[in-house]
Amino acid sequence: MRTIVRRAFLSVASPILLCLGVAALFRPDAAAQQPILPVPLMPFGDGQDSVLVAPLRYQIGQSAFIITVPAGFVTDFASTPRAIWAILPPSGRYQLAAVVHDFLYWDQGCTRQQADDLLRAAMAESQVKPRERDLIWQAVRRFGGTAWDGNTSAKAAGKPRIIPPDAMNIPALVTWPEYQAQLIARGVKPSPTPTTPPDYCGAAGEVNLQQP
Repeated sequence: MRTIVRRAFLSVASPILLCLGVAALFRPDAAAQQPILPVPLMPFGDGQDSVLVAPLRYQIGQSAFIITVPAGFVTDFASTPRAIWAILPPSGRYQLAAVVHDFLYWDQGCTRQQADDLLRAAMAESQVKPRERDLIWQAVRRFGGTAWDGNTSAKAAGKPRIIPPDAMNIPALVTWPEYQAQLIARGVKPSPTPTTPPDYCGAAGEVNLQQP
């Protein structure tokens, strides 16, 4: 959140007003956000997908819960339909929250509802406008089942989504489907679905969704 402090006001403010201002800064609902720090990403040849070069960490609100998207994870950011790119393009202020959501949909340690709620929380902390994040959240709630089921099927078919460290020297111009086929030929397998839900699955409530 952005805090504006004007020197002219402070120079003439009474001690009572100053005390009230300091108290407001420390209200529980004014707690600092935890935006997702960016990490390097490398695009594939067609620009449709990118791979994380370093782990991406999202600390949820002021809690101790952290979602770590591993290096080597492949994402297409926000999978918005081309017809609405003028309004919601695949990349924007919500793009790192979309990477976290992509990972949750692939990992499937949390439920789909929990993954969608964590996306909304991450967008709030990324200062996405309320109207945009509500539109995206409603879209994934309504249409995200196809992507969720597709990931389940991809895992069952042995298609990896996380590139191992020794395979990160990706050739120029290769697309993700092409490179994924090469990984499968090398014997790279998808990570298994966690048998125990991660501790962060229900932590979306740690974030104040009313913040602008």
